[in-house]
Amino acid sequence: MKWFSRQPFRFCLGWFLSFFALACFVQIGFSQQSTNPNNPSRNAIVSHSIRGKIFMPSGNLPEQRLRVVLEHSAGGIVSETFSDTAGNFEFRGLTNNTYRVTVPTDHYTYETGQESVEVFGNYAHTVSVQIYLKEKDNNLNVMTKDKLLSPADIQEVPKNAKKAYDQGVKLARDKQPEKASAKFQEALQIFPEYLNALNKLGEQMAILNKPDLAEANFERAIAINPKFASPYINSGIVLVSQKRYDEAISTLETGNRLDDSFPMGHLNLGIALMSKTPADFDQAEKELMRVLDSNKKEFAYVRKLLFNLNIRQRKYDKAVAQLEAYLKEFPDAPDSQEVKLTLEKVKKAMAQQAAANQKSQ
Repeated sequence: MKWFSRQPFRFCLGWFLSFFALACFVQIGFSQQSTNPNNPSRNAIVSHSIRGKIFMPSGNLPEQRLRVVLEHSAGGIVSETFSDTAGNFEFRGLTNNTYRVTVPTDHYTYETGQESVEVFGNYAHTVSVQIYLKEKDNNLNVMTKDKLLSPADIQEVPKNAKKAYDQGVKLARDKQPEKASAKFQEALQIFPEYLNALNKLGEQMAILNKPDLAEANFERAIAINPKFASPYINSGIVLVSQKRYDEAISTLETGNRLDDSFPMGHLNLGIALMSKTPADFDQAEKELMRVLDSNKKEFAYVRKLLFNLNIRQRKYDKAVAQLEAYLKEFPDAPDSQEVKLTLEKVKKAMAQQAAANQKSQ
């Protein structure tokens, strides 16, 4: 029913992970020399480099450091590092071999990305690679506390339009946005005021990085029935991704007034409120806490947003409490080690500050 239900829009969360820069991995590992008696160049002991760049599903550069793993194609980790905040990374001191460069999924916004790289030759050289990440789980439904019938649910839809729509939903679920879009357009040709089809078509346009077309479909759905909450919330997500925070706040507040049971409406409103100038931290915290009230494990990462919010206000005790709660609720999180290191650094800084304050008294 609702777009991007289990994670925020892909542009929205990049900046809040910046505090993990302190926990950057040191390259550790080994290199394995390839042997091939029929190819002398592949036996040469030389030192190569792999230099790469990561692109987010939107095509934009990441706004936070991303973990990158270098493996031999036959298995075995050679080294690990983190990209910089522009998506650049590099591995050095490599012998002749075929490698696999992997950017592991964050489990929320993008899938694991991989590229194979052959590095061979008698002379040291640098091979470049680009990794384009794909968006993760964009079409999972938001589960509401109490199912409300929306104006879209009570529309009388022609059978052939509904059939095309259902086919589009399946294609969207299978992550085929272009094919899904064609089916939603087919449904709209039959029934131009099909609210769910307009909303879904807008979602696919956003996934295809066509925000203007996404907005046009959301606005059309709103014009047909201004009491339909989903296109307001989806439109707000697009506006947040474009950093148009004041517009996003107005749009999301309207959607939440119509139906406040969508966690993603409160999540993106919270992000907009803490990102605008000047920030409204108090209201942002209330909105983010509403997301946590859903008690869904997939929203545990909101604790990291609240950590950031409290750090910015220098409420360090509350910031620490949020990371501790995150680790308790999600002990097997892929970034648990980075979170633990950050937690240790914050606590150490707090202890040093407390000692300095006591000494100065």
